[in-house]
Amino acid sequence: MATPTQMKHAASQQGRTPSQLTAATPPVSTPFSVSQAHAAFSPRGPKSSPQQFKKSPATSTTLMGHPANGALNFDSPSAAAAMGALGISGGLDIGLDHVGVGGFGGLGALGSEDDKIKRLDGVIEILGKAKGRVSEAGLERLTLRTGLTSMWDEHRSPDGRKTRMLVIAGQALTIDIELNNNIVESVSLGFPESGPIVTRHKDRAGNILLKDLQLRPDQSPLTKTLEKFSANLERLANLDKLSVIPGLDCQEALAGIFESLERLHKWELSKLREDPALSGKPDRFLEITVMCTKSGRPMMHTRDMVGLSIEYWTERRHVIPRTPETARYCEKMEKVWSILIGCKAIDGDMFPPVRVTENWISQKVEKDEPGPEDILVAASGPALDWLEPEPTTLPQTDDNKEPGIDVVQPDGTTHKYPNVKFVATLTPSVIVPQSVWNTLHTLTGAQAQPMPLPTYTFDSISFPIPEGSNHDASELRVISCKRMVQVPGDGDTVPWRKHKNTLLIYKPVYGQTVTDLSFSHPRQLVAMLPILRQYAFISTLLERSFGSKITGEAVPEVDDSIVISDTTTTQAEYDRFMSQTYDTDEQELTLDVVLTVHPSAGLHVVFPFRNATANIDLQIQQNGVVHVVSQNVVPANGEDVAETDKGKHRQLTPQDLGRLLEVMEDLCSWAEWIRKNLS
Repeated sequence: MATPTQMKHAASQQGRTPSQLTAATPPVSTPFSVSQAHAAFSPRGPKSSPQQFKKSPATSTTLMGHPANGALNFDSPSAAAAMGALGISGGLDIGLDHVGVGGFGGLGALGSEDDKIKRLDGVIEILGKAKGRVSEAGLERLTLRTGLTSMWDEHRSPDGRKTRMLVIAGQALTIDIELNNNIVESVSLGFPESGPIVTRHKDRAGNILLKDLQLRPDQSPLTKTLEKFSANLERLANLDKLSVIPGLDCQEALAGIFESLERLHKWELSKLREDPALSGKPDRFLEITVMCTKSGRPMMHTRDMVGLSIEYWTERRHVIPRTPETARYCEKMEKVWSILIGCKAIDGDMFPPVRVTENWISQKVEKDEPGPEDILVAASGPALDWLEPEPTTLPQTDDNKEPGIDVVQPDGTTHKYPNVKFVATLTPSVIVPQSVWNTLHTLTGAQAQPMPLPTYTFDSISFPIPEGSNHDASELRVISCKRMVQVPGDGDTVPWRKHKNTLLIYKPVYGQTVTDLSFSHPRQLVAMLPILRQYAFISTLLERSFGSKITGEAVPEVDDSIVISDTTTTQAEYDRFMSQTYDTDEQELTLDVVLTVHPSAGLHVVFPFRNATANIDLQIQQNGVVHVVSQNVVPANGEDVAETDKGKHRQLTPQDLGRLLEVMEDLCSWAEWIRKNLS
């Protein structure tokens, strides 16, 4: 066996510290040295065997195919391989002649493999989102994906036509879909194991499923998709999977919450009808008032969604349609905020399980004698008589293999509780500051999740920062846009004015998007509705002035470098001139808004007014109430009124400005109204 000898150093190596070290070279090639050196650069590459190297590193002039013309050696195979792969000689001549992309051949294979896996995952994700077309094969695949069982039944109709029926079944769910040549003709939904409080709503749910599958006159069988039907079917399948028959019916648990909230809703409506100040108001006005200021409006199977939902906010809530046609149009087109109530597995979380009951609130609804704990509640409204129903337990049987939570009682007995909890899904999601996010979790009793990484501010969620832009969250952020806004005028014409809107955020605050919240009692949902309305209204104001739903039309960008010439007749030029409408004030209106969301949510609005500047400080309170903190537009209470402001109309107060914004829900139109009527 060869003995390692100490290397002699050349005179030219003076001052090069690494070359003054002595290193030993392994006497023979071992599988360990070869595999470890190769693995340093290609973890997923093929492993080399010792037979691939015919010479020992001690006697060979190369190390893994690279020159070894220097005196520096390493005991570590990884370090030696790294030096050779980079083209750095053992003598550290620092010649970069061998450094190149080719030296990283192993890394190229690794990156290529990872890219293939990433692309494959992306393709699978895209294919998973596509639910397919409405057809016999598409419905069968969708049923298999949701975990329900299905079978086909063929029969002939009285007129001799051959039809097929797809029977979808679960533990307590049946759906019969009748098809004729891949076209859905009827849908029948049933809950054979549920009580009357569930079955009385099944026809409405069946109509929604039929609407999702039936062809409209403007649709073709080749383009009718299963997107809407898939969402409703997955919701029904999820509740069916979580149910334990006998013992727990999730459909009955949700129907019990609906019965209690419907009782509360009718009681609040009756109280408004008894109010003398609201006498003569239409029923729609009273229903919207309860929906947007009280406990919301519970709905079962509505707005193309199967399930229980609580509607708590809507656009233009103060504008009541005067005709049935307008009411139907508003019902279809106006945006509505709601909470979709469902069930979810607890999965180890310390949270109260679901309870199956319709007695969440007493029959009287209001307490006869409020207790000390109701003093603060009574200041803002009546003291509601919420009840605490008994827990729902599962039967202790050997056949019951469903997961549950075993709890030992004080008397030594063991009760099995459902491994299911209530969950509220906000549609659409609501953006709130981090402090409000924590408050909502406290109200519902849910465990607050840690802040996700990376963190986002309230304004960056509302208005995402463009990719590639460098923005420091601690600095001032400015969001600008230009829009054409209709200005109410005299007569039948409605002129337009150009607006330059600027949103300024001086104090960025961390924010969260509220989508799902766990809860154990419906009173927790009622308690958080005022906060959700507050930030739903803020999002409406911001979207209409600075976001995707901007009021009016966008101002087209004009490129002065492009010259467009056309030939027109004198008559055409005259007709074009006469068809144009000009505003009396062609000057661009500048509207500046300062947004604050902590410690309280508010807007500071500045715009030109009376040859000066209007400064209005607004506070957006719970239930979407606008409180004017300060302003210089109308005289405050007790101030003298100028002779020019006196007239036959009632003098406006500062809070009337806030009420006006609640009605208009648009900062641009609100500013134009103030300029026109108060100047």
